[in-house]
Amino acid sequence: MSDNRKKAVAALSGGVDSSTAAALALEAGYEVVGATLRLRHPDPEFSAAQVCASKNDEAAVEQVCRTLGIAHRYLDEYPAFEAEILRPAAEEYAAGRTPNPCCRCNPGIKFGKLIEFARSIGAERIITGHYAKLSRRPDGVCELRRGDDRRKDQSYFLYRLGQRELAMAEFPVGAMEKEAVRAVAARYGFVTSDKPDSQDACFQVPGECFSETLRKLCHLPARPGSFLYRGKIVGRHSGIHQYTIGQRKGLNVALGVPAYVAAIDPVSGDITLETAPEALLSASFVLRDLHWQSGRAPEDDGPLQVQIRYRSSGEPCRLEQFPGGCRVFPLRPLRAVTPGQSAVFYRDDLLLGGGVIDHAD
Repeated sequence: MSDNRKKAVAALSGGVDSSTAAALALEAGYEVVGATLRLRHPDPEFSAAQVCASKNDEAAVEQVCRTLGIAHRYLDEYPAFEAEILRPAAEEYAAGRTPNPCCRCNPGIKFGKLIEFARSIGAERIITGHYAKLSRRPDGVCELRRGDDRRKDQSYFLYRLGQRELAMAEFPVGAMEKEAVRAVAARYGFVTSDKPDSQDACFQVPGECFSETLRKLCHLPARPGSFLYRGKIVGRHSGIHQYTIGQRKGLNVALGVPAYVAAIDPVSGDITLETAPEALLSASFVLRDLHWQSGRAPEDDGPLQVQIRYRSSGEPCRLEQFPGGCRVFPLRPLRAVTPGQSAVFYRDDLLLGGGVIDHAD
């Protein structure tokens, strides 16, 4: 008897969300093939610091595949990962900006490489464990919404996905709470059922920030400079790549009151500090490198909210578009608008798109 089931590639990271997504896809009737991106640095010194795709993760993936009775493939993609994600991120840090490499990794590496593999084996869908909800309009346009578990919602990181990626995507856990996801994994006996959630950073060296690890990895020079407060030098630092707008901890500057990073000069290496929190407020900011998920900018037919970092809430705003970007006017000034970070637009829970913060006013 021939098997007429649709084939899907399940992205398996070794975590509970991707494991459960694969199981739910199998329950939904897909012929599931597991795939794991191997993004480990060839140098043991750096690969030991990577928090993704560890040996424990690979063992968990293999246990999940045995339990489900599905085939599995490893996809070695570190060279593309370094060239397209890590090195550009390191260069952004070196320029005094704070990038969000996860937002770029999703379309370029994670979904991009999985789609290539899926097409090579005749699969029609990509299954991932992201907390986001996908729907398809009658005209064929795919729309992405926030996941029902707002504590875990990952739609912010997916704003750069286009119709090409969304047309092949499925997010089985998007309408579930985290506890329900773990319950499914426990029902299957997955070793991932009680595994802690993964970290956001790709590398984690004890006592060292992510940006410093990237600088070493890419062999970039540090740009030291001075801390300035009210025009006077109040301290020195070993490199602007280690600081971000709004940062308070780790400055090691004694002013008698809490100080915050207000500006970073990539030319001189000087970092300007402020002690008044209101000095970090911005009434508007400019975005470049815009991506709209429908393929075009939203119509001016309803309120918009903008989210300027993953852990922040959406704020009502209006925007004025111009060739190559737009200016965003939040209803109230926003704190620590950070160049290099992603600003993402929503209409209620519908993800519209976003861009990279160029500068704030």
